[in-house]
Amino acid sequence: MDMRIIVETTFENGTTKRHRLGRLSRPFRRTQPEGFGLLLEDAKTILGQLQNAILRDQIEEISEASRICPDCDGVRAIHDYRSRVLDTLFDRFEVKAPRIRRCACNAKSDVVLGGPLSPLADYFPDRSTPELRRLQAELGARHSFREAARILETFLPCAKQVNTSVRNRLGKVAREICDSEQTEPLVPSAAKEAPALTVFLDGAHIRCRPE
Repeated sequence: MDMRIIVETTFENGTTKRHRLGRLSRPFRRTQPEGFGLLLEDAKTILGQLQNAILRDQIEEISEASRICPDCDGVRAIHDYRSRVLDTLFDRFEVKAPRIRRCACNAKSDVVLGGPLSPLADYFPDRSTPELRRLQAELGARHSFREAARILETFLPCAKQVNTSVRNRLGKVAREICDSEQTEPLVPSAAKEAPALTVFLDGAHIRCRPE
């Protein structure tokens, strides 16, 4: 049998767009036990293609909506496009992020006046999705950083993971938790003098030597 995978996007303005993600072939005369259903490699490929379609359609819709001036409802011009690399659970993508010119209506706005606006920067200041950062931090807390990176690469179509990236994600989450739970240092005088220190305990093998 052959299966075609097609995704249709319906935008809020009523327009639609179709994406052909690919096809799967399962000839029954050559089917082996390991060929039943969706295989891991097939799933990773399909997830990556589906993520690509959803991500680009979302960026397109958000970019168009962001062109409307919140003060005069006029349509703001696009200044230019910048390439941005965005990391997600289901692969790394290079997308075209528009920069929008500020409106000439001179009305007061909550946005501070300055250069062109970048709608995508507000959603992804770290160039990665929150879900990816959370999973990196969680696996980094449960396993060694190298093992956490290996698990991510094995089961998800994400970009190649580096143990230092997992470590840095966990460190950032730890700092955020520390900042939220402790508004004032326990020893103010010592905190002012001593520099910040972050300690990670990663998995390791220690050779035993008889004394």
